[in-house]
Amino acid sequence: MIWHRLKLSVIAGTIVILGLLGVGTALLAHRGLEATKLAADADLERSAQAVENALNRQLLQVHSALATMRPLFAAAGLAPTSPASSELLRGLNLQITAFRDLMLVSPEGDIIASARPRGALRSLPIATSLSGLQPAALLGPVQNPVSGDWSLYAARTVPGWGGVIALADVPILALMKVLAETGLAPGTRIRIERPTGQLVASLPHDELAIGEWHPGALGTRPPDGKAFVTSNAGGGAELAVVRTSLTGDLRVVLVIDLAEVLAPWRLDRDRMVAAAAMGGVLVTAFAGALFLALRQREKVDAERDRASAVLANAVEAMSDGFALWDAEDRLVACNQRYRELFTITAPYLLVGARFEDIMRASLASSLRSDTAPASADALARRIGGHRPQHTPVERRLSDGRWVLMTDRRTADGGVVALRTDITALKKVQAELAEANLRANEAAAEAQRQNVALIEREGRIRFLAHHDDLTGLPNRVVFRERIGKALYQAAERGEGMALLYLDLDRFKDVNDTLGHPVGDALLRMVASRLTGCVPATDMVARLSGDEFAVICVGPRQPEAATALAERIISLLGEPYSALGHTLSVSVSVGIAVAEAAWTDADTLLKQADLALYRAKAWGRGTACVFEPEMDTHLRARLEMEQDIKQALAENQFHLAYQPIFSVATGALTGFEALLRWNHPRRGPIDPSAFVPLAEDTRSIVEIGAFAMRRAVADIASLPGGLKVAVNLSPVQLAFGDVIATVEAALRDAGLPPGRLECEITESALFESEQASLAVLQRLREMGVRIALDDFGTGYSSLSRLRQLPLDKIKIDRSFIQDATEGSASAAIVEAITVLTSRLGIATVAEGIETEDQWALVARTSCNEAQGFLLGRPMPIAEAAALAHAGYGVPVALAAGLCGQP
Repeated sequence: MIWHRLKLSVIAGTIVILGLLGVGTALLAHRGLEATKLAADADLERSAQAVENALNRQLLQVHSALATMRPLFAAAGLAPTSPASSELLRGLNLQITAFRDLMLVSPEGDIIASARPRGALRSLPIATSLSGLQPAALLGPVQNPVSGDWSLYAARTVPGWGGVIALADVPILALMKVLAETGLAPGTRIRIERPTGQLVASLPHDELAIGEWHPGALGTRPPDGKAFVTSNAGGGAELAVVRTSLTGDLRVVLVIDLAEVLAPWRLDRDRMVAAAAMGGVLVTAFAGALFLALRQREKVDAERDRASAVLANAVEAMSDGFALWDAEDRLVACNQRYRELFTITAPYLLVGARFEDIMRASLASSLRSDTAPASADALARRIGGHRPQHTPVERRLSDGRWVLMTDRRTADGGVVALRTDITALKKVQAELAEANLRANEAAAEAQRQNVALIEREGRIRFLAHHDDLTGLPNRVVFRERIGKALYQAAERGEGMALLYLDLDRFKDVNDTLGHPVGDALLRMVASRLTGCVPATDMVARLSGDEFAVICVGPRQPEAATALAERIISLLGEPYSALGHTLSVSVSVGIAVAEAAWTDADTLLKQADLALYRAKAWGRGTACVFEPEMDTHLRARLEMEQDIKQALAENQFHLAYQPIFSVATGALTGFEALLRWNHPRRGPIDPSAFVPLAEDTRSIVEIGAFAMRRAVADIASLPGGLKVAVNLSPVQLAFGDVIATVEAALRDAGLPPGRLECEITESALFESEQASLAVLQRLREMGVRIALDDFGTGYSSLSRLRQLPLDKIKIDRSFIQDATEGSASAAIVEAITVLTSRLGIATVAEGIETEDQWALVARTSCNEAQGFLLGRPMPIAEAAALAHAGYGVPVALAAGLCGQP
């Protein structure tokens, strides 16, 4: 009951106190509102009076200046229309700052004189007539049409001046600036209005409203100078004051938003209400505190217990070991992780135990009794490292683990000890260190590779200008040095010659002994050559076994010939290369620069022609270029041009030589032979133009023509007759033989088995791998492959098993020399027996006599061709031969075969 009454008393007292606070706050707020309004009215009225006084002072100054004009002009002895009137007005204008300009104006509004230059303005921009004005008047507002500024014109009639009026230009902006300096309250707006409601000026300046009439303007109200409340266009309340000017035709209106006036009161009111509310809250809170004191105390105790439990759980959940030591190094608390890190010390980590006692007990349990001194030292080290001056510190435990020790001192002198197991981190650091070592090693290796790359780049730059095998300058550099030598020889007045060298039968060395021996021979030749020539930079290897030497001297070609003889003699001495003793000769072509304008290409061509002449003389000799060689060169160039023209004009045609079976005498096919009937020179032998076509690679297009024509012609013949087409080595190396053959067979509709492609051994030697791949592909297509001129190469027999051959053609040289019991006859018989064992057919070429036919008929040769059996003929004759079923004459065949 007592507690119930106390509660009612507290509630009643709280209600009374809250009611008194509310009533008192309302009364104070009302009184503050009244006081604020009265103060705002008085302040605005004083401000209006101050603005009115400032306006009157400005107007008095203006009218005073206008009133002094007549005595001023009289004292100066000037009439108002005098030319010096403007100068006199200018002096007066400089003395008074209430206006911008003084003018004398005629009744019609024309400006007679002005204190300021008027420019294009020659009359006043007012529509009102100036005649009939009062002695003093205030005109405006008027906007200057030139500058756009608004002005008031103070006008005053001057007696005795014939109606001339004195005017003062008062700028509105300057006037309002003076009025704004009267110390107005923030937010106060000034309006100068006519009693009719016309706005003359405003602050802030309103460009669009100046000069406009407003029927409900405040200037139309009585100018009693008393503050009153009004409403603006937006519906907001304003406090305003209206006063009149000295002249009576202007009203001074001051306006301020009522909200701004009452803002301090509202702030005080809000603070008062807040304070009252705060007081009420405090009273209510105090009353509530009385009810909840005991219960709150119980809740506080419960919260404290819960917080302690949360803290303990957080400490136990830490991944690091945690221990708290007081100022006397006694253990306050530690978590399980701390005990797990220090397993030996864990049994002695008791709350309240001193650190030294814990360490002593743990050491005593882990050390034997006979190691007491060591135990004392260990104890001293552990105690010394308990509170390190600088943390964190890494320590390695006795079991090999690493611990990061971090200590933080508390305000009461205790220590918070954090222990983190960093064994894994140390392992990672060791791995990183090892990786860093490997990275450093890799960087060193990269640096070594970079050095090697630089050396390799230097080697590449060297090889770009030098021969890789001999180290001599290559053709590109040598051509540049030829040009320099020509220039230097011309400067010194000496002659210059070019020696073109070629090793005789060097190809035999490569073919018989292999390329390693040939390369060794070339290196020794280069060494002897550089030793024979005074300047080593004058020697170069142009290609293969071709070298060149520049010779500069006063007497040419004698000096070059002498040098060539020394070179021939020196290079002709025996060589010892890879266990082989070799002897080679050298042929030299010499070209002499006849004039300074001779270029390197010309010299090289001339020396090359001389070299061919030297080889034709029997090798191992030197030959100097002569003009007739150039004639031969021009003839060669002309022939090259004729070959190009012959291709364009289809001057080439094919002749077909028949091929017969040796056993039956039947016609088996034709060999397509290329022919050229020149329009001026007549028929040209193939041996004259085919090598040149191969040199210029025109043979690729000519061979493609021959293939297409031969396949198309043979397709029109009856039976299974075959056609043999020769393939040049240049075609195999640079032409697309596969595509050409496929297109020809497809367009003509000829079975691939009726086409034979004939090649020479030279084609295989020049580009063996590429040629073998082409031949293998042709054979896969079904085209037959024949080896022409068999028996004249270096290794024909050794390659029979390796090449994809269907037929070989025994060279005509063996047939022509074959007689009864001769060596050639034995060779022919041996070839036919060998090839028949290998499953390769044979064709005997060059059958021109009956004895040769009889010799071939006694062998295992399959086919034969020659002038005795049939000469090359046009396709029309070949077609007639095929349709007639012509074979070798029966009587001839019977006689030679031994038949009755």
